[in-house]
Amino acid sequence: MLQVAERDGSCNTHLGTKICRSRVEEVGIDTWRCVRYLDDDHDLTRADRYFRDHHEDVEGHAVGVMRGRRLLWFEGHPAVDGLAPPASLAAAADRVHNGLLDLGLPLGRDGGIRRLDQTVTLRFSDRHDGLALLRGLAVLDIKRHKKAVYESAIGQPETVYLLGPGRSRRVLARCYDKGVESGTASPGELIRFENQSRFNRDVGELLTPSRVSESASFAGSAFAARFAPVAECAEGVTAAIAPVLADRVAELVADGDLSPAKGARLYGYLMMGDKLELPERTRRSWRSELRDLGLVLVDPMEDPLEVDLGEALDAALGAWSA
Repeated sequence: MLQVAERDGSCNTHLGTKICRSRVEEVGIDTWRCVRYLDDDHDLTRADRYFRDHHEDVEGHAVGVMRGRRLLWFEGHPAVDGLAPPASLAAAADRVHNGLLDLGLPLGRDGGIRRLDQTVTLRFSDRHDGLALLRGLAVLDIKRHKKAVYESAIGQPETVYLLGPGRSRRVLARCYDKGVESGTASPGELIRFENQSRFNRDVGELLTPSRVSESASFAGSAFAARFAPVAECAEGVTAAIAPVLADRVAELVADGDLSPAKGARLYGYLMMGDKLELPERTRRSWRSELRDLGLVLVDPMEDPLEVDLGEALDAALGAWSA
């Protein structure tokens, strides 16, 4: 993968030269969840009684007790503003611990981190590129993952969830329009990639805030483990409006990579679009043929545009090592 934190220039693919205009806006930890074991019965009872009557935050974190599992937990954002550098997690945990002590609550012993969201936000100079990226990810076939897509009132994807395999509905990661979610930017301007890691106390070494803070690569490696396979599936895939894809189909025919008969059929479909009276099954089949060629059709927008999905994902992956 490309180890680059900023892009603003041309990039080459097998379909020709494109302009990739995105840069890394922020990288770090968004949400986390930590637990403490309350082995002492007196400590467990004292904490349980306290939270029956109080529902206050501690250093910006929600706090509670799971009596049956003898756990005190806290969950929130380790940074006051924006994303937290992984190296800051030990200090963030200390602030919460001190806040708990100030309330007269027991700390028990460290149960480690149970949730850690590694996050990268890309800013697009042309918001339509960001919209095309979400549209492309919504229809991309990703190995060993299912997807759930949430759209706006006009049918534009705003969040693409990656779910566990089989019957699992557990959210593993998501890509979403951070500008829309936070109300801080126009649709498509800020696109966030977020890997939502969950950790079981019975698997491997206890993951403590100190361990993450002292590791220069843990968070980035976890992010890459989730999104590198997505980037691999997106390699060479172009998401674009119909006229742009029609030009790409013509190029493939001219280069001998696509038969004239199939090229003419796909070209006609792209140029005629909804004017063709076709069964929905046929439209799905032809869009699938386009995807096999690395071409993903997005809805018409203001200007002809295209975005290389692999390039955008490479930028997000490279942010951790930049």
